[in-house]
Amino acid sequence: MGLAEKRLAQEIQNDKLPAFESQIKEIAGYDIKVDIDWNTFTAYDSYPLSRLDIVFSDLTGCLKKICVDDMGKEALKEKMSTIKLTNIENADDIAMEFNGDVFDLKVKLVGDSFSAYSDSQLASYVESQL
Repeated sequence: MGLAEKRLAQEIQNDKLPAFESQIKEIAGYDIKVDIDWNTFTAYDSYPLSRLDIVFSDLTGCLKKICVDDMGKEALKEKMSTIKLTNIENADDIAMEFNGDVFDLKVKLVGDSFSAYSDSQLASYVESQL
């Protein structure tokens, strides 16, 4: 990780991540911790870090779809306390699953192609687990 990646990671940690956590709290009605495996995002270049905004947007859209009513908010609160984000190298390894109350999301933001889930795909999976 070079200086550019360190600066971008610091900016995300100080500005974008708190804003994202505040936004999802407003949508869900409770605190959801966001745990980012920074080593997997900074091991390459700044590109994976610059794509985190897309993942944040998809997760926000997902939560908006689930939390359209009190039933959705209550079901989500019972199941999800943390969202864990990991960047992976192989598109075949992208995945989403619940480990206890942790929603573990593996995305591929490194390299020349972007592989992640849309807000609808995320919402469909999460709703099926609630």
